[in-house]
Amino acid sequence: MTEWTVLHPFIDGGDPDNVARQVRYLDAAARKKLTESLRVYEKEQRTGAFVSKRFWTPRMCAMTVAGAALLPSASSVAAWIARNGLREDETGTDVIDLVIEVLRDRQVTWLPDLVDRLALRLPSDRLDADMQQLVRGLAAHTGIQPLATDGLVYAWIATGHADTSRASLARRLFEVDGLGPLLEAGDWPRKLAEDHTLDRSMLLEGCLYRLRRGGKAADLNGFLMLHKALAPTREEVATLTGDYEALLSNSHAPIAAMARHELLLASQASR
Repeated sequence: MTEWTVLHPFIDGGDPDNVARQVRYLDAAARKKLTESLRVYEKEQRTGAFVSKRFWTPRMCAMTVAGAALLPSASSVAAWIARNGLREDETGTDVIDLVIEVLRDRQVTWLPDLVDRLALRLPSDRLDADMQQLVRGLAAHTGIQPLATDGLVYAWIATGHADTSRASLARRLFEVDGLGPLLEAGDWPRKLAEDHTLDRSMLLEGCLYRLRRGGKAADLNGFLMLHKALAPTREEVATLTGDYEALLSNSHAPIAAMARHELLLASQASR
């Protein structure tokens, strides 16, 4: 059995590889016994005085691996990883593979829940490549696609890589703020409009919903471009007359102008 006196020096020395080796074959009882010591250690480190961040971040990575190996639930592991991080600042070394390894070795039933909890912690306004890689790796191990969270939607549009169902990401596209400029920069209006695996009606209705919801002009312009790329038919506009009429009073002039134009064409076609 690995005692805290054996594990502690590897954590304190910022040695995540040896932490992973020490905890690999522990049973549930041994992990539970070490958990309290680990929690106390982290609290002491965070409330104590440090020589410098240089000596702190390696310990954090080692603690991340230890927490992934010892803590009892998806919620506690997700919070622990988010708090202690996945990469050492000084060397740039990450512990993503080690975290996946120790979690895989545990054979716990809550890994799919952990994947979703980590995905929910991804920021919706910037990339967190380390957390995204961890989510991707754990999802591949479980074989279950994660939730289409705001962070995964942002990552999809920012990088072009879908870490869960593209259909699910596309449905959430219209609910995440700040994506408009990325749509325009990445030629996404054309890509989405030409993607026949996505539901066209969902894209059009979602686009109108996003324009109706309002926001900054820079954000809305990307969805105006998507609407233009979709080039709705007169029949589609007629079906969605109420949605277009709701845009006539929009404070963003280009949106109101688009709605008037589409409704006019639809009315002319019906004569």
